[in-house]
Amino acid sequence: MFQPVSKKSSRPNVLLVLADDLGQGDISCFNLQSGWKTPYIDQLAEQGMRMFDSHSTSSLCTPSRYGLLTGRYNWRSRLKRTVLPGDSESLIEKDRLTLARFLSGRGYSTAVVGKWHLGLDWQLSKDGDDLEEYGLSEADHPVPERRFGRKGNFAAEDRWEVEGADIDYSQPISFGPNQLGFDYSFITAASHDQPPFVYIENGKALGIPTHFGGDQWRLDRLTDSQSTQTQRGPMTDDFDVKKLPQDFQDKTLEVLDQMLQGEDPWFLYVPSHLVHGPLLPGESWQGRSGLGPYGDFVLQFDEYVGQMVQAIDDAGQADNTIVIVTSDNGASPVAGFEHLRSHGHDPSNGWRGAKADIWEGGHREPFIVRWPALIEPNSTSDHLISHSDVFATLAEVLGETVPESAAVDSISQLAVWDGSSESTRTDIVSSSGGGGFAIRKGHWKLAFTSTSDGFGSTATQANGREPTRYEPAQLYDLSKDAGEEQNLIESEPGIVAELTELMGDYVRLGRSTQGTAQLNDAGTPADRWIQISWMPDADVVIAQTRK
Repeated sequence: MFQPVSKKSSRPNVLLVLADDLGQGDISCFNLQSGWKTPYIDQLAEQGMRMFDSHSTSSLCTPSRYGLLTGRYNWRSRLKRTVLPGDSESLIEKDRLTLARFLSGRGYSTAVVGKWHLGLDWQLSKDGDDLEEYGLSEADHPVPERRFGRKGNFAAEDRWEVEGADIDYSQPISFGPNQLGFDYSFITAASHDQPPFVYIENGKALGIPTHFGGDQWRLDRLTDSQSTQTQRGPMTDDFDVKKLPQDFQDKTLEVLDQMLQGEDPWFLYVPSHLVHGPLLPGESWQGRSGLGPYGDFVLQFDEYVGQMVQAIDDAGQADNTIVIVTSDNGASPVAGFEHLRSHGHDPSNGWRGAKADIWEGGHREPFIVRWPALIEPNSTSDHLISHSDVFATLAEVLGETVPESAAVDSISQLAVWDGSSESTRTDIVSSSGGGGFAIRKGHWKLAFTSTSDGFGSTATQANGREPTRYEPAQLYDLSKDAGEEQNLIESEPGIVAELTELMGDYVRLGRSTQGTAQLNDAGTPADRWIQISWMPDADVVIAQTRK
């Protein structure tokens, strides 16, 4: 049960809602040709500001969540590509100042309810993997020497299909949201299609998994063929994936109500499981969109947002509450793009690509902020912003200075919220599922990948795709080519050289803001960081990373 912490202050509350795999085109106030209407989010936009050039730091969820909560580009962490398994150790560094830690230290009561997916320091079974206990055999699932997400190993090629069988679920998690600044946490370790299938409250599993549930050892996330299925893994007897979205919605509203009754300012982070697969909308939403379960799930999320906003308004705290709604990355192929587009709905809103891609559809997100005390109703902005900017923006709201070693890629957007005609950010770095970079400055975008680099960087000719080369390979003028179809890499050598130099500087300095140079974190294994192989001094840069 959440209990507000006594830290009296008159500072504004913050509700930060992060959808999962929601495309910019899925919100009707961003997409006039949307196949459905999202009335609650549209109403929120009418009361606040829509930002059309907003970007998650990555086109995948674990890294983009890292960037949002730390104000640091995710590729500076130990995870250089892809996402974590649910049984991974914590990705966020023990000494890292997070947004929750920052606000907690300044009088805020803090809570997170939803999908974490940033790793947890589970306590492991003394007997190792309990395969027999789960009805599995080592002959069918030989235990590897190295495990992805364990003992500092964040190399995805060491992924094992068996996840969570060696966790002692009776023991508390030693490091997670509560150690990163959240007074209260109610989470799942990863997406609701990923094990372990257990709810976690304040670092304690609410039940002991008894069997391996789920459908597939490895889910197809490149198509909609398994859009209602889950990955196999440890599951409690009472776990029901169909009920999970409503369970978390109910818990969020309960926690929000208690926060609204408290005397202190609060920060509630809601990383929703919606609209990630499995696409299992609640009974009352089924059929509402007319375009299938994905559209129904989007409408379920829309109503969820509406309920949170209504609770704030009913409590008379609208003027003193900043509400932010955005998404962690672009829409997933699980949504069934062919079906949706055949009915005139484009989740990517005309931008090329989707989840995991370096192209705009992978990381250009809907972003709505409402704060009646400052923001003009029904306003819009085309200024460039990053999710990493939330940190510095809230710090400026409070009149606080961020320590020089923290939020090193965060730039305050408070002036933009206040209607400034000038952008506060001149450039931005985005990353793909495979960990490749793209840097944007003005209308120019340079990608350091030869492909979309989506869903990994190890694709070969054997599966019909060329392997990704990490080098300056794609240059687009987004003011004339929103679809990123005309590659100008050969015809604009001056722009390529300028952006390549800038990207290199940001890697070497360990930051993209003013201040003392910081260390990037080493990749694994063996300090691997192939995504910067285009840099002539890559070996030197890697040698200077924090081990």
